[in-house]
Amino acid sequence: KITLAGNYHAEIEQDIYDYCITFGQQFPKQVKEKREKQRLKSTVYTCCKEAFPNTFTFSAPADAVWIGWHTAAENYDGYLRWAYNSWTESPLQDSRFRTWAAGDCYLVYPDGRSSIRFERLIEGIQDFEKIRILKKKYTENSQKLAELNEIIRTFTIIQAKGTQTTEEQVRKAKNLLNTIN
Repeated sequence: KITLAGNYHAEIEQDIYDYCITFGQQFPKQVKEKREKQRLKSTVYTCCKEAFPNTFTFSAPADAVWIGWHTAAENYDGYLRWAYNSWTESPLQDSRFRTWAAGDCYLVYPDGRSSIRFERLIEGIQDFEKIRILKKKYTENSQKLAELNEIIRTFTIIQAKGTQTTEEQVRKAKNLLNTIN
C-alpha cells in the first residue's frame, strides 16, 4: 500500500491508499465519496506551512483541540502531525528551528515532559473519537445525527478565521455535544 502526505494531485489520487492532504486543502466531493466507498484512508496534516490553526509554541492552546473537530467536520479518517519529538539543539530554552515556526518540530520535550500543546491535541483526538462513535450510533436516528452535524459543521478553515476565537468555538461546541446523548 502507498501513502502520501502532501498536496492533492488528482492524477495520482487513485493510486494512494492513505492520502494525507495538507491542512486547508480538500478532496473534491466526488473523490472523497469514492475513497470512502473503496475504504481508502483520507487524512489531513499540519506542518510549518499552515499558520492557523496549528500547534506552534505561540498558537492558542485551543487550536490543537480545534484540529480534532475540523478532522471530524471534514469527515477525514484521521490527522497526522508531521513531527512529535524532533528536538532542536536546546528544546527547553528555544523552540525555534532555522526558518520554521517555533514549536513546529516537536510537541513533547525530552525526559518524558509533555506540553500544553500535546495535551490539548489529545483532547481534540478524544473529541474526534467521541464524534465518530456518536455518528455511528446515530445512523438510525436522523434527528440526533443532524444535531451532531450542526455542531461540527462550523469547524472549517473559513469559520476558524471568523469572529470567535478557537477557544470560544471549541467551548461552545463541547457544551452542545454534551447535551445530546
